Amino acid sequence: MMFIIVLMIMQILSSDIDVQISYIDASLINIHWCSDTVLALTSKGSVYRSDDRGRQWTKMSEIFHRKALIQLEDSDDRVGIVNNLVPSPVDKQLILFTGTDQIAWISLDCGKTITAINAGKQLREYQFHPIEKNWIIASAWKQCGSDELLAGIPCVSYKELLLSQDTGITWHSIATYVNQFTWGVKNKDMAKYTPKERILASFDPQGRGHQSISSWNMDANLYYSDDFFQTRTLSVPAGSRFLLTESFLFVAKVTSQYTQEVSLYVSGTELGQYRYTIIDADSKLLEHSYSTLDTSENQVFMVVNHLKPSSPLGVLYISDSTGTRYSRSLENVARLENSAEFYRVQGLEGIYLANVYAEDQAKIYSHQVLEAMEEGFYAQQNGFKDEDLKKYKQTRITFDKGGQWVPLKPPAVDAEGKPINCNKCQLHIHLSQAFYQFAPIYTQTNSIGIIVATGSIGKYLSYRQDQVNTYLSRDGGLSWIEIKKGSYIYEMSNHGGLIVMSKDQETTNQIVFSWNGGVEWTPFNFIDQKAEIQNIITEPQNKGTRFIAYGSIQLESNGQKSEQGLLATIDLDELHQRNCIGQDKAGEVGSDYELWTPSGQVNPECLFGKKVTYMRKRREAACYNPDQLEKIISVTPCQCSTEDYECDLGFVMNNQQCVPINGTINIEPPAECNDYYTVSSGYRKIAGDICQGGVDHPSLKFPCPNNKGWIFDWIVVGGIIFGLYWVYSNQDKFKDYFNKTEMNQLPQNKQDTLIKQLQQKQSKQQQFQQQYQPINFELNDTQDQKFDEELIEKDENIQMEDDGSHELV
Repeated sequence: MMFIIVLMIMQILSSDIDVQISYIDASLINIHWCSDTVLALTSKGSVYRSDDRGRQWTKMSEIFHRKALIQLEDSDDRVGIVNNLVPSPVDKQLILFTGTDQIAWISLDCGKTITAINAGKQLREYQFHPIEKNWIIASAWKQCGSDELLAGIPCVSYKELLLSQDTGITWHSIATYVNQFTWGVKNKDMAKYTPKERILASFDPQGRGHQSISSWNMDANLYYSDDFFQTRTLSVPAGSRFLLTESFLFVAKVTSQYTQEVSLYVSGTELGQYRYTIIDADSKLLEHSYSTLDTSENQVFMVVNHLKPSSPLGVLYISDSTGTRYSRSLENVARLENSAEFYRVQGLEGIYLANVYAEDQAKIYSHQVLEAMEEGFYAQQNGFKDEDLKKYKQTRITFDKGGQWVPLKPPAVDAEGKPINCNKCQLHIHLSQAFYQFAPIYTQTNSIGIIVATGSIGKYLSYRQDQVNTYLSRDGGLSWIEIKKGSYIYEMSNHGGLIVMSKDQETTNQIVFSWNGGVEWTPFNFIDQKAEIQNIITEPQNKGTRFIAYGSIQLESNGQKSEQGLLATIDLDELHQRNCIGQDKAGEVGSDYELWTPSGQVNPECLFGKKVTYMRKRREAACYNPDQLEKIISVTPCQCSTEDYECDLGFVMNNQQCVPINGTINIEPPAECNDYYTVSSGYRKIAGDICQGGVDHPSLKFPCPNNKGWIFDWIVVGGIIFGLYWVYSNQDKFKDYFNKTEMNQLPQNKQDTLIKQLQQKQSKQQQFQQQYQPINFELNDTQDQKFDEELIEKDENIQMEDDGSHELV
């Protein structure tokens, strides 16, 4: 009887859910929304276009080919196919279609009309100007032609920088032997103090012979130009690689070509001037690579490789607000080729996740690498291999922007309501798809506090399909719920009120969706035959009810099976889910909305020094949010706690305390000293934190040696240092004492005086952080450019593929 009821419900649902199925020539590699128009690119280089938000699709390959032949005067040799879609940041209707040969295409109306571009060479690394719609820069490799090879004429191959000011119709070269380049402004605000014409580029001004960019090049300098390199300014000699963000310019300066040692410099971008400072860190950063992971909250997270070039181990550093002083935040971070397994929770300040390798195994690995390096820089490493280390991956989370990192709490019960019995277990999350196909962690700026991820419960992160499940957090990662057994691909919409998922590790013909945060799931068979679902997406605003599931399917025709791409547009609008009510009475009985405040580990209801109260839909309320939803209700500062501080330069977290890395505090006076100088006590307030009162870590004050009262002062200083050492040695006794002596036990007048004194020490310049804006790192390739002279001479059609990265390698 129950089966019949479920079948009837599914039949009713089937009649109310609008599904459009389209078969395409291969699986998708890119998709772009231009309002109601959608463009899709397949792995075979075919472009499909839809004018009705994905319901019907038109294949455009013949149009692209015909336009290319016109440019090539009917020569079919160098047409190629489309290999990427590059949208303009100024106009979302302006799309550049890059090609595998010397032809590219451009459209001013999202593919409605197409114009072929013939630059005479294959262009790569296209960058639209962030303000000027018609300006584009790109790179190309000058290659040896067949005529040159046959004639025995010496030829060289190098990378050049090209400029177009007419939306790609014409191009001219402005620099050669280029490593890397970018526009010198990121947005209109930067253009107020930096000329919009500025281009930054690292290149060898005396370049000759075949160019190789597979290693650090001491002959390449960083230049900038405000007139498209008619003139240029030397910015950093031997500045081989760089990264420009809205606030900082990082430059890797080669200090030794032989040992491949590099120093990292940083400059602010204020007023369009660059004043460099070498990065001040806990250790000498003459390393193999630096990867800038995040600069979104006026601080910089950077992972540094201290071991061999291919090492999967990295150390995570965090800067102060100036971007020049870096302290260690997390050890044994799992590095990727251009980045790290690191993730920022969107919409909430200060919450990050990272995958690390277990401490014991990381120590063994590091010791073996260092031993091998002592025998020779490229000595063979025996014993613990890179692939062995990957078996010992664990997840950590921070609620105070890297001050303290803690494991994830596993859920108490599984998706079926059964208790999870696992002693000292932790939850571990897949943060990246770099090596495996499990869906990565996912958050949205307009779905406050909601995280969806795949992972496993145990001592280490598992990659076995039968151990990976799907999890949800509604409080920014503080607690977790197992919402489905097995691995799923997912998408959220309607401010997080609607979740749609599908299995991604096996073929399926079904999606499941939930209006109440995974409390209840409704299955829906959207197609008869099972398919492999690669991804589910929704419109860019993430507010509606229309989703596109895409992947591949095996179809049979005339007894022959072939793999086709699949596009399934699923619209849940006709289900007529009831509208949510009670926005003006959030938190009260009868309202579909609740008041929620993010919390950290130590200070309840406080995060990043403030208490922010949001309004959002209750989890159990199965209703539809309006498009416009006021989220933030109130913001008030909190009393400072340990979560509001991070370890200062030269200190590292140990047993919840910042202790000197070298065991002692350096109290040497500076070269220029007048009256008194200060020394860090080991802590610094997290940049942007607005807490007031409470825990305080003032700097230690010392008299200068030339101070007239230096004898008495140094007697006092000696007593202070001895006292601090004695307190540190007897900290357990002091903790017991202060736990018994709460502030509310002090006389009121002393409370007021103490609070007033502490508040007076707070910086008057701290302000609220702006809402998160995703960073578009417009860096150029550092991989796949290993140049082989023998291959160049033998193969005139060799392609130098570029992939954007944010690693200075």
